[in-house]
Amino acid sequence: MVGPSVLLVFGALLPPPASPAHSLPPALQQSPTYAQEYALYQQAQNETDAVKRKQVILDFLTQFKSSELDPHISYLYAQYLEQLKSRSEWQRLAADGEAFLTRRPADKVIAAMTTEAYQRLGQPDKLVKFGSQLYSQAPSAATAYLVAKAYLSMNDTVNFRKWAARTLQHAPGNVEMLVELISLHWKEGTLDRATGLAEKVLAATKADDPQHAQVRAFAYRALGQNAFLLGDNSTAYKHYSKAVELDPKMDFAQLQMGYICWRLGRVDDAIRCFARAVALNGPSAKDARKELYGLLRSRYGSAENATRFIEAAKQELGVS
Repeated sequence: MVGPSVLLVFGALLPPPASPAHSLPPALQQSPTYAQEYALYQQAQNETDAVKRKQVILDFLTQFKSSELDPHISYLYAQYLEQLKSRSEWQRLAADGEAFLTRRPADKVIAAMTTEAYQRLGQPDKLVKFGSQLYSQAPSAATAYLVAKAYLSMNDTVNFRKWAARTLQHAPGNVEMLVELISLHWKEGTLDRATGLAEKVLAATKADDPQHAQVRAFAYRALGQNAFLLGDNSTAYKHYSKAVELDPKMDFAQLQMGYICWRLGRVDDAIRCFARAVALNGPSAKDARKELYGLLRSRYGSAENATRFIEAAKQELGVS
């Protein structure tokens, strides 16, 4: 099982930020160095020579250790790296990506592009070496995160766990690291060791924030599945109910809700849950269809009305 898609995809290029002249509040525009920051940003933006623009950006990052203009600077640099990527200049992309990350290791977009470059070169260990050296010089959550993601891209789960733990030492509420660790426990069949992580995800996210719905559903699913495996059906029902409430289109959760309702003797509810899982037509649809037809035969002596339940579920979920 993998984490929810609501998380920022590691490596997805972001759309251009809004114009800084309009997006920053007046108080920030009047900060002591804002005029210099904006002037250098404009210089980078207006520079037509790619190499010179790169250098202006690196000068900006060196001169200003952090800035409200960082998202705009990052976008300009990502555009430059994208040109290198389009020409398959992986070695240069890797080196220039490192140059940026030395100054801003928390930048996910640049980190992802640099990781891809080293993967293309067959040298993801180079990014690990770079990040590890950077961490030894100045330990931080951002650098530990960078190394953890690099190890994850190499499928090195042992070292990923080590660096994920370091990330969480600095930033206990780093939801992405928590979700990755839960996913790993799920794959390894050690969900009992993921319950604390799931609780931390719930503590680090807001129940009333729609943007957190999927990641919270993921956490509840982990809690529900662990309870299900322990035979605690009432607790499993409670957690899985929250999961499907937050993310009704999580097909595995709908399938498991069917099993739980069946265990609890709520056959009609189980039928509807299995029908939803079939309607979603995801990886769980095959198992759900088998259980749905079996339950319908058991309850009504025939599965002829299966289509009616499935179509009702499609309407309920808004799928075709």
